[in-house]
Amino acid sequence: MFYEKLDFIKIDIEKLREEVRKNVFTLGDQVIQGEEYETPQYHGFGGWSLLSRTGDWKDGFAFFQNEEGTVLEETFYPKGVENYKTLKYFDIGHSMEYKKPTQAYVGEIKSLLEQIESYGLYPRRARITCLKAGCKSLVHTDGAKDEYIARIHIPLWTNEKCVFKCQGEDLYMEAGSAYMVWVNDWHQIRNDSDEDRYHIIMDAYDTKKVTKNFYYAADIKQLEDYAERTRVKINNTVITPEDIALYESVLQPYVTKPKHV
Repeated sequence: MFYEKLDFIKIDIEKLREEVRKNVFTLGDQVIQGEEYETPQYHGFGGWSLLSRTGDWKDGFAFFQNEEGTVLEETFYPKGVENYKTLKYFDIGHSMEYKKPTQAYVGEIKSLLEQIESYGLYPRRARITCLKAGCKSLVHTDGAKDEYIARIHIPLWTNEKCVFKCQGEDLYMEAGSAYMVWVNDWHQIRNDSDEDRYHIIMDAYDTKKVTKNFYYAADIKQLEDYAERTRVKINNTVITPEDIALYESVLQPYVTKPKHV
């Protein structure tokens, strides 16, 4: 089973929606993930961060995939290499880094995330996402099958034509409920309706065995330490003009806006 409904998380959907209208939508237009690239799958997906690496609501949406749905591995992620230049160029950090409250971490949103934290679920990289009407992602995986990569989804505005496709099943997540899903398996998100879909999404780690299928048996502190060490290495990495020229030449077929480090 690739998902589990988390009935122990209590959600007041009307209060939550009002908080989003009042204190999230008013921050500004959503960040569109990968908007500098001519990649159709990204033009309809973005949002507002609740927990980010920098503490800003615009942080946390940088990434790139090619049209086949895989990272351009030959250049950016050579096999067996921790490519810190790639992480720095795309401003990508480890999930555990995304824990600083942003301007959107207020009121009912703050209470909900504190509740989730109290269950030992370690919410990270929490954001409110919008999947535009008629849009979909590519079929993709967010990591290796043997990695622990799970997310909590809390739908705010949705409908039955908005689904999470995985393992041959179309999962419709009801507004006001919480679901935990594996994203280390091939999956796709689709909005085949004429209305935008809004979810609260966050990476999560079940450290207290409150779920049936998502227990994180490893030491979460070791994961935090790893994220800190990785950040030091990223920050100390130097990207040369030659690196930038190589990256930009590979990305040129996709670029619609200049990419600067």
